[in-house]
Amino acid sequence: MKKTLLYFLIFVAVQLGIGGIASVVMSLWFPKVSPTNPTAMIIITAVCSLLLIGMFLWFKWCPVSRNYIRTRPWATLAWTVLLAIGIVIPLTWLMEQIPQSWMPNLMENELKGMMSTSEGYFVVCMLAPLMEEVIFRGAIIRALSEWFAKRWGNTPVLNELSKAEWTAIILSAVIFGIAHFNPAQIPYALIVGILLGWLFVKTGSIVPGFLIHWINNSAAYVAVKLFPTLPTDARLTDYFGSSSTVLRAVVCSLMIALPALYQLVKVKRSSIQS
Repeated sequence: MKKTLLYFLIFVAVQLGIGGIASVVMSLWFPKVSPTNPTAMIIITAVCSLLLIGMFLWFKWCPVSRNYIRTRPWATLAWTVLLAIGIVIPLTWLMEQIPQSWMPNLMENELKGMMSTSEGYFVVCMLAPLMEEVIFRGAIIRALSEWFAKRWGNTPVLNELSKAEWTAIILSAVIFGIAHFNPAQIPYALIVGILLGWLFVKTGSIVPGFLIHWINNSAAYVAVKLFPTLPTDARLTDYFGSSSTVLRAVVCSLMIALPALYQLVKVKRSSIQS
């Protein structure tokens, strides 16, 4: 548990530290530029992501290798992509059932500004997801699984995973949700975090989780590009025009997501750790 706390504190410290340094530098050298300017946010996010990835790989808190890819898990990755595509609309619809007053969006303008450029796409949809998979799956779930396994053992209880591993998956998802520091993102991140954690423990690799993370964030980027006048917290009816069309989109998406999830449940747990 100490490792988990350490990893989370490092994540927070780097985010706050780089953000604070950037604010001071900009106030001294570029007083007319706000730290929340999209370009500034992109640079800050990129620096934080690269620094955190470098730290976690250098100290081997998240051990990585090419072993998983060498097994040629193309079918698993294909089903993962289909699952990622299929869950976007249903999860968005589910989040819309929660009153917006419970989930204020504290970063609406910043996120939309970052998503409006190709540089922002690379940072928000690829670099930041890679950093989060390295930390929250590659490091935190490992640490939590080891800690709980010492107390409960590793006897499988569901889908080849043990009680210790399921607890690690759920707890890491809670931490992942909190780490977004934005009420509007926490419920979505919590649910997706459980899925990402499950895939990581089952495959032993951050690759499937990164694919889901990348596709999920890319969906937000596409929405911003196609509907630039809509806010980032626009509802599905703003995109599809009516509630009935939204429900049809949800059903069609589930027809993609559920078979993909079923196939991933059937995948044998990998002994490869990468």
